[in-house]
Amino acid sequence: MKFAIALCVAALAAVAHARVTATQSPVSTHITSLTDKDARSKAKVHPAFANAGQRAGIEVWRIENFDPVPVAQNDYGKFFKGDSYIVLKTTADKRNNLSHDIHYWIGSQSTQDESGAAAILTVGLDDKFNGAAIQHREVMGYESDQFRGYFQPAIRYQDGGVASGFNHVVTNAGAEKRLFQVKGKRNVRVRQVDPQISSMNEGDVFILDQDQSILVYVGKKAKNVEKLKAISMANQIRDQDHNGRGRVEIIDQYSSEVDIQKFFTALGSGAPNSVPEENAGGDDQTFERNEEQSVVLSEVSDSSGKVKVTALPKPLRQEQLKPQDCYILDTISGSIYVWVGKQSTPREKTEAMTKAQELLTSKNYPSWVSVMKIPQGTEPAAFKQYFSTWRDVGMAHNRLV
Repeated sequence: MKFAIALCVAALAAVAHARVTATQSPVSTHITSLTDKDARSKAKVHPAFANAGQRAGIEVWRIENFDPVPVAQNDYGKFFKGDSYIVLKTTADKRNNLSHDIHYWIGSQSTQDESGAAAILTVGLDDKFNGAAIQHREVMGYESDQFRGYFQPAIRYQDGGVASGFNHVVTNAGAEKRLFQVKGKRNVRVRQVDPQISSMNEGDVFILDQDQSILVYVGKKAKNVEKLKAISMANQIRDQDHNGRGRVEIIDQYSSEVDIQKFFTALGSGAPNSVPEENAGGDDQTFERNEEQSVVLSEVSDSSGKVKVTALPKPLRQEQLKPQDCYILDTISGSIYVWVGKQSTPREKTEAMTKAQELLTSKNYPSWVSVMKIPQGTEPAAFKQYFSTWRDVGMAHNRLV
């Protein structure tokens, strides 16, 4: 009798379990659209990211229908123009502590859905590392030196994409370069400009940052204060952005023809006799006023229970950056930086990156303008120069920037 009762109980339990199993559908990690309210949480636990970033090296995913699909290792460095990708670089120090850089790459023919999904998935992947990764936005043809360095000897662009299939291959080395204009009389400013000869003039100084070469072009009519500021900035770029491995070269009217031509070869356009005249750069004092007025630092905070974006007053100072919040530095004429405080909330981090991305389209910025996430304590020279003073860790006194 007891045996019969036990069999009945077991049978009922099995039926109940079967009913529960039949009525419960597995939770999907598929992002349905850019407006999917659970997109970030889905991205964080996506199966494609399950083992991401656990050892030093490169990992690549292509975005297909809002999902990250792993790319075969022998295809690393091949990018379809019609697609978007996520590239994770994991670095180990001497003690085997891991750090991460997440790049999302946008092809010239990529759809808004694909590029948007890449941005969302990047944030979700960063969540796996508790927000400690550095995020980079890479645009086809304007990739950073760091990104291009992952794929030697060169990045290869391919026609087509997920939607159009795989067409014939077109190789391209990728030619990202940064050109900075150094201009002013009393408050000399540095701004990033389009890396073309048309951005230059003989009245200012220009810094060309490409690969491990940092070339400083001194215009024939440039002021000494501009030259001094440019050399200081070039040294910071070498020491902080290239970990001291870059080489700074000064090129002026007294340089050899070979050295002068080296600059324009690296720039990829123009020649020594085709640099626009001094007046093409405009008045220095007007430039200073416009730069100071146009740069915007906005605080992104949810301390009130609701995310608020607040523009902060000038002059900009390091003390305005609070560890509890995130900040967007819109340089108007150059990069957009998202500064992430060590104690900021996941909500603030997400909103800050989203708002920064929206600026690209709402202000119709050119494709070479980038969005860079900067965790507190990792600020590059190009970011710090917008603040009137800055004190790095270990410095006894504030440094005028």
